[in-house]
Amino acid sequence: MSLMVLALVLSACSSSPVSPSATLNQYLADWSHDDYRAMAALVSHPPKDFVALNRRVAGDLDLGRAAYQVNAVTSTGSRATASLTSHLTLGSFGPWVVHTRLQLVESAGIWRVAWTPRSIIAQLGPGDTVATTVTWPARAAILGAGGAALTTDAPMVSVGVEGSRVTDASALTAALMQAGATANQVSAALTTAKAHPTWFVPVLQVTQAAYTLLKPIIYPVPGTVFNTFSARTPVTAGLSAHIVGTLGPITAQELKSLGSPYQGTDTIGQTGIEGAYERQLAGQPGGSIAITSASGAAVATVATFNAHPGTPVQTTIDPTVQQAAESALAGVTNPAALVAVQASTGSVLASVSLPGNQAVDNALVGAYPPGSTFKVITAADLIEHGLSPSSPATCPPTITVDGESFHNFEGEAQSSLSLQQAFAASCNTAFIGMSNALANPSFTTTAAQFGIGAKVQLGLDAFGGKVPAPTSDAERAATAIGQAQVLVSPLDLANVAASVDSGSLRSPRLVTGSADDSVPAQSLDPTVVSDLRTMMTAVVDSPSGTAANAGLPPGTLGKTGTAEFGTANPPQTDAWFIGYRGDLAFAVLVVGGGVGGAVAAPIAAKFLQAAGVIP
Repeated sequence: MSLMVLALVLSACSSSPVSPSATLNQYLADWSHDDYRAMAALVSHPPKDFVALNRRVAGDLDLGRAAYQVNAVTSTGSRATASLTSHLTLGSFGPWVVHTRLQLVESAGIWRVAWTPRSIIAQLGPGDTVATTVTWPARAAILGAGGAALTTDAPMVSVGVEGSRVTDASALTAALMQAGATANQVSAALTTAKAHPTWFVPVLQVTQAAYTLLKPIIYPVPGTVFNTFSARTPVTAGLSAHIVGTLGPITAQELKSLGSPYQGTDTIGQTGIEGAYERQLAGQPGGSIAITSASGAAVATVATFNAHPGTPVQTTIDPTVQQAAESALAGVTNPAALVAVQASTGSVLASVSLPGNQAVDNALVGAYPPGSTFKVITAADLIEHGLSPSSPATCPPTITVDGESFHNFEGEAQSSLSLQQAFAASCNTAFIGMSNALANPSFTTTAAQFGIGAKVQLGLDAFGGKVPAPTSDAERAATAIGQAQVLVSPLDLANVAASVDSGSLRSPRLVTGSADDSVPAQSLDPTVVSDLRTMMTAVVDSPSGTAANAGLPPGTLGKTGTAEFGTANPPQTDAWFIGYRGDLAFAVLVVGGGVGGAVAAPIAAKFLQAAGVIP
């Protein structure tokens, strides 16, 4: 507790040969420093619990700072009275001004404090206690595009156990684990239930809809009990873990970090925006301070405080587009992600990361090799250096650079073709051969033109990508096809597609008011943009395009990617597809999913069909 003393103003009128001011000043100085033992030495006949009582009251008030002001001192003979104003700052409520009187007595020329609990709070009598009630305001909203609410109060069911009803602990454990509880959760609950057989011991919480599905499994098992309640829940399941986030009981570590006004029984934001913007959303609690007698009877309410509601957090998420993205990934069992961006503004309209119970957000934070989707960047670099979609190229089955052999993923080969055809067919060897003349640093600088490598500040943690300049010929060859040390997030590649769509690089936007909101758009070379659009069209529309059979709606432009990772032989591959249709740009990733054109592009087709075209 950090305390200070205001300047003391003493006004005394006494015939006593000594003044009480020295004792009074020292007592208040010790009080300001939370030195209750030193205070006790200045008290006439202090009670045995003096130190404990003062410490307990300070704790009950959640006292943070205190300053004491002496308004006046009046004395008659051996007795004096000081009127005090205590300027207190309480962790839960903020400033509180308390007016009290402090009695002093003189004996043999020494003044001491005639202490009672009323010296702390006027209404606090012997044996009384201070009871602080903290009431939080309704949590502020998290909003999406157009002010749409991203959360709702949904019916929930708390699934628990009651020890007196348990007949078969093994069957109960199996049923609860089948419902989604962990072995540790069930074990801990059963231990508590055994010690307190009449208690309701919660194990897990599920939505009412989930409970309806689970009811045949858990309801018939003796020992299970259920409580219904309402809880704040994201409007779509995919928003729960990573974007909107979740609420949960405060942990000891979080309580230490957040400090006042939080208490050990509070529920706070744990992940996503709920966690990152906890104080903004929660607001400031109100409540009251009351005096309670030893018997528990109410003595007096000495102060009330108004709550101050939090401020909503505005985002760019469009619930309709978000739902389309989630439905497109339904049934995908591998880790996966889909990010959708409005190209004309940079607004993130949807972001989905699977699995939803994974702490890491694959969509915004995940770092993956982009594979052939990076050929958008390499092609832009080649065009800047004088090539065009019609520039000639060759596509041999393999190419060796600096002793390292590179091949085309599906064994394609063609002796004569154009840059556009090589792009559409995603010929690795053609791009490696054509990029041979590019300076190593140009990969980094060209990627930066499309936002890869930037520090992303959109309101939640995000990975902006990394494209180190190659340090050898073999590394340059691998970089040209999105391997080597190149790493991106799905957000990065959605923004690349958005940049081609709009013709300008815009920093992605998610939470309104974040630093990237004020970053101006940067126009791209119109020739580069035009040529990239032509080649991305060919990926979908030409018979040899790698996404020709993915079922993408007319007017879709894109680029597939099949990115190798790991040390297996043959290596595993991530499946990518990036692109845009209308004003809607996107990136789809399925980790370990295989071939981009066969796996990721059909997911994109489902997404676009569900979302429609953003005008």
